[in-house]
Amino acid sequence: MSEPKRTRLVFLGFAVEDVANTVLGIIESGIRAKSIIVEDWALVHKAPGGKLTIKTSKNRDPGAVRGALFGGGAGYLLAALSGPIGAGAVAAGAAIGAVTAAVKDSGLKNDDIVEVSKFMADGRTGIMVAIPLAATDQWDQYVATNVEFAAADRTHQVDIVPGRDFEQALEEYRRNEEA
Repeated sequence: MSEPKRTRLVFLGFAVEDVANTVLGIIESGIRAKSIIVEDWALVHKAPGGKLTIKTSKNRDPGAVRGALFGGGAGYLLAALSGPIGAGAVAAGAAIGAVTAAVKDSGLKNDDIVEVSKFMADGRTGIMVAIPLAATDQWDQYVATNVEFAAADRTHQVDIVPGRDFEQALEEYRRNEEA
């Protein structure tokens, strides 16, 4: 098993979903302007009753749907170029694209996002951000100059480094919350 990438995971918790969306917009603006370097992000809303809505960066995690669309498009293109090989090529391309995207889930893993959501109370929204450890000073400066980040009423960060993977970091957090 390979060692984890040196990454800082930042968790921001919000009582109001619209406020979290505003902060996410600021994060996305910083990424586009190259003011910050972010490997991946996810916004998680836990509705009353526990139903999760998860929004992830489309630049990092193409997901099975986008993979299927890409694979299906490739199958369609091959069908058009090579003659009447039928809809089977399109369906096979879509299936291959979906499986490939699911296996090559880059950045924050869906299972990890769901695991973190178990710590959230119903009606809350959280943002998870993965930052290369070497770029954390840049992140900290960006956060300090954008007052909207202060709207987070819960924050937590953890470094994922050799010797501490995501599961270990979750276990540490769990122990601290129970203490």
